[in-house]
Amino acid sequence: MRTISIPTLAVGTLALFTVAGAAAAQAPSPILNALEVQKLVASSEPADNARLSAHFAALADQYATDARRHTAMAQAFTAAPTRRTPTHSAADHCKRLATLNTQSSETLRELAAYHEKLAAGIPGRPPKGGARFQGGVGAPEPNDDELSALAAKANTPADHHALEEYFRTAAKRYTAEANEHLTMAQAYRGTRIGQAAVHCDRLVTLARDEAKEANAAAEMHKQLAGLAR
Repeated sequence: MRTISIPTLAVGTLALFTVAGAAAAQAPSPILNALEVQKLVASSEPADNARLSAHFAALADQYATDARRHTAMAQAFTAAPTRRTPTHSAADHCKRLATLNTQSSETLRELAAYHEKLAAGIPGRPPKGGARFQGGVGAPEPNDDELSALAAKANTPADHHALEEYFRTAAKRYTAEANEHLTMAQAYRGTRIGQAAVHCDRLVTLARDEAKEANAAAEMHKQLAGLAR
């Protein structure tokens, strides 16, 4: 049997990449969920501001990547038009998205710098347009385990305010869903598939009930935040 020799340098390089890859895979992401962002924004602790700075910097990188992707798509639409895709409208759409992504990235970098200063004890003013990101925009929604963990140990005003904001946002989402189903029900009613309107009506009722419960939960945590002071 012929033995294949692998140069020592190649083995060492492979091992280095393997270790680096494993370390990268194990490194925790600085991206926080929306609930964590809302909670930390209400805090004045240096460590919390440092975490927010890292979060906003990482989000800025994501938006910058999206901007480059949309720019490339706009160029592709312009360079290779097809009959099925309106070239100018598709390219303009992507260019607009690229512009919006770039603006968001710039705001997020300013926000990261602002929280970095707060972490160092240097006062400052948040950038214009930064409030929506401090409210959790761009951050992933918390999963069931994360929600349960916060609810189980919520005992500070910041904890309850974060949960209040989460339920307020959920109520708005449920209300929007109810309005969408209501529009669909009205469109189906009186047509040959009018039975679909009945299904949409049920979804309207369900979404409105969910919004009502979410608002009630938000009010409860608002009251608990006052009691926890």
